[in-house]
Amino acid sequence: MQETGMVRRIDELGRVVIPKEMRKTLRIREGDPLEIYTDKEQLIFKKYSPISTINTYAEAIADGIEELTEKTCIVTDNDVIVYASRGKLKDTVGKHISTELENILKERKSLAVSRIDGGTIVSVIKDQDLECENQIIVPIISGGDCYGSLIVFDKDKSSRFSSNDVKFVRLGATFLSKQLD
Repeated sequence: MQETGMVRRIDELGRVVIPKEMRKTLRIREGDPLEIYTDKEQLIFKKYSPISTINTYAEAIADGIEELTEKTCIVTDNDVIVYASRGKLKDTVGKHISTELENILKERKSLAVSRIDGGTIVSVIKDQDLECENQIIVPIISGGDCYGSLIVFDKDKSSRFSSNDVKFVRLGATFLSKQLD
């Protein structure tokens, strides 16, 4: 565990302020849920990701969509890549999502784009390009809150996604959102 040298006092209501620098570094925003653990005499705060509680379903959906569409599928929460369906992308798990994707999720927009039609591909991973030609992004929304996204993409310059591909991704996102209810 990393020592910061920062000391904060607990107020009369049992509250403690997490320093701004730490919140910024850990990407903790106002309203973000935190899990609280104890380990012997330590109190541990961890960002809570509801998507991680349904990880088995997320993996099954992503793998199923890949099998049906033969396209790569990624599941994100609002901060990081949670699962990637293809072996080459396994190293993207845990990487932060891009600001561009964060904004799409805040707006709760679905997106299907193809470069061949003049569409602009959204960067998914912060400071990294996945080199794709076609992309579908569908937010995972439950109870009015966006918890992440289901993203499918491919590198084939001569193809486009079919309407069935889009339906599979929407169905997968809907199924995951129902698991969060």
